[in-house]
Amino acid sequence: MTRSPRGAGLRKDAGMVEFTGMVPLILVTVLLVWEGFLLGMSATYAGHAANEGARIAAVHGDYGQVKSAAVERIFGVWADEENIEVHYPTGRVCDPDQVPQVDKDCGYVRVTIEPPLLFPGVLLPMEVSSRTRVVYEGEQ
Repeated sequence: MTRSPRGAGLRKDAGMVEFTGMVPLILVTVLLVWEGFLLGMSATYAGHAANEGARIAAVHGDYGQVKSAAVERIFGVWADEENIEVHYPTGRVCDPDQVPQVDKDCGYVRVTIEPPLLFPGVLLPMEVSSRTRVVYEGEQ
């Protein structure tokens, strides 16, 4: 009968050691997937809000009505009005005879949201933005 050399066999706790080594990688992956979800939701809310703002602007809504309608389409941790910017330029800034450089968002509603970082209250140092063209109805 021959004996195997010392250490040549598998240790009973080898699987536990490998799993413990993988835990940080698994946690980082889960956190990255969660943050990707939060960024996707931010883009979705910004898109819906810009669409709603453009709909109100199309029936001759003023800036206050456009902003109110856009903000109402945003829910959850994204709904903090301090983190939402609605841009709907009209009037003088859109007239090429009045200003040398016309605002690039003339005829559009742009909604910008600061997305959360992993949980509410902490924001990413970036913005997610969506822009929707206003299709005016009736006379302009």
